[in-house]
Amino acid sequence: MTKARTTTIRARRRSTPELVRVRTNDVRSLVRVRAKRKAKSRKRPTPEALPEKLRLVREHLGLSQSEIARELGLENRASISGYERGEREPPLPILLKYARLVRISTDVLIDDDAKLSLRR
Repeated sequence: MTKARTTTIRARRRSTPELVRVRTNDVRSLVRVRAKRKAKSRKRPTPEALPEKLRLVREHLGLSQSEIARELGLENRASISGYERGEREPPLPILLKYARLVRISTDVLIDDDAKLSLRR
C-alpha cells in the first residue's frame, strides 16, 4: 500500500486566501484549514455569595424551585438549580425579578460585602 501524500495549496475562492489540503491517492478530499484564533478569556469576576443569596430569597418566600421558576418567567427549575449551585450566573432581567420579589436592591444580591436581610 502506498503512503498518501498531502500537499498544501492556496485557494483563492474568497478575498482572503485559505489553505486547502489536497490528499493524493485513490481518495481525494479537500479540507478547509482555518487559522487558529487566539483564545480570549471571557472570565470575569462573579459574586461568590450570589448562589446562597438566591437560595435564601426562594426559601424566604416559601417557594420550591419550580414555583419560583414560574414566578420569574422561566420554563423549568433547571435554571434555578444551576443559579443556586453556582454553576450558572443568572442574567440581569432574572436578577431584577428576584430583587423585586423581596423588594430589595440588586446591589444587595450582587455585592458580596452587602448582607442580605429579609423581613418576615
